[in-house]
Amino acid sequence: MKGLVAALAAIVVLGACESDSTTFDSPTGGDRLERRLERRQERRLERREARRERRIEAARERRQQRRQQARLERRLERERERRLARQRERRRERQAAAAAAAADDDDGGGGNCTPGYSPCLPPASDYDCAGGTGDGPEYAQGPVEVTGDDPYGLDDDDDGVGCEA
Repeated sequence: MKGLVAALAAIVVLGACESDSTTFDSPTGGDRLERRLERRQERRLERREARRERRIEAARERRQQRRQQARLERRLERERERRLARQRERRRERQAAAAAAAADDDDGGGGNCTPGYSPCLPPASDYDCAGGTGDGPEYAQGPVEVTGDDPYGLDDDDDGVGCEA
């Protein structure tokens, strides 16, 4: 009798174990596992798609920034060109005004002359008397009246007249 009870207990225990081990094989347990795996796969796909969308958006933003930068650079270049054109125009106007003033001035001076000399000597790094031993780069045709300071040293004897022949 003891052996029979032990055998029955073993069958019950084995039956319980078999039923536990087959839960995943049964339609109910297998479906649950399958659904979990499908949800996990869906979440992976969603994350992958979200990463792809973020990369696409980042690339779109970089292209937009490059276009904006190019537009800004073109606008700045146009403004710089306009500013340079205005500066050239003002320079031409000043030169024309200086030329007109020089033509109206008796000594040919005007605003573009080195102070202290008559006739006008336009500013230069150095003047020497024409026909003399100086090395220029500019030469004054004498005589030149020195009415003040003599930065070019044309009046050697300090008598107020430079480049006397």
